Amino acid sequence: MLISAEYVREFPLIPGGGLFFMPVGICIVLGSIIPRARMLLVWAGIALGLATIAFGGKYLRGLSPPTLAQIAFFGVAIVAEGVGFRVFIPRLRPSGERKVLLGTLAIVGARFILMLPTFGLPILVLAMLCLGNAALAWRLPDYPVGAAWCLDGIFKIGVGATMWVASPAFSG
Repeated sequence: MLISAEYVREFPLIPGGGLFFMPVGICIVLGSIIPRARMLLVWAGIALGLATIAFGGKYLRGLSPPTLAQIAFFGVAIVAEGVGFRVFIPRLRPSGERKVLLGTLAIVGARFILMLPTFGLPILVLAMLCLGNAALAWRLPDYPVGAAWCLDGIFKIGVGATMWVASPAFSG
């Protein structure tokens, strides 16, 4: 999936999203290897992702500001994710840790769909990969949750890297 310079002009948050997704994905993969630290690593990934954006200014130079609608859809997606966690995770807890972890992957994946107006097609690809992975693990009890978690992280790293290299900093 190559992202053209024209497409990034239409969706200027793409490179910043990539900068965020890569460290998050790395920490999710690490959480699949060190399950006891899984959630701590997720939070560390979020912090690292935010720091990467904060210090990755050269990859954002030359991009126009996002539209008000792009910012609004991003905000709505974050709020919807929070609501999803508050509504669904307590209902999944009685079914055990596996369902909670897979529900977490699904909620995050679904949130990406709401970000389509913000990031365009790359985020839709990520949403479909993450949701497909979570659904497969949900339906197949022999699919290890650690493998689903790892694959989710790999998807975030791969799509994130694709988004990051769409930065104008790499075009010349």
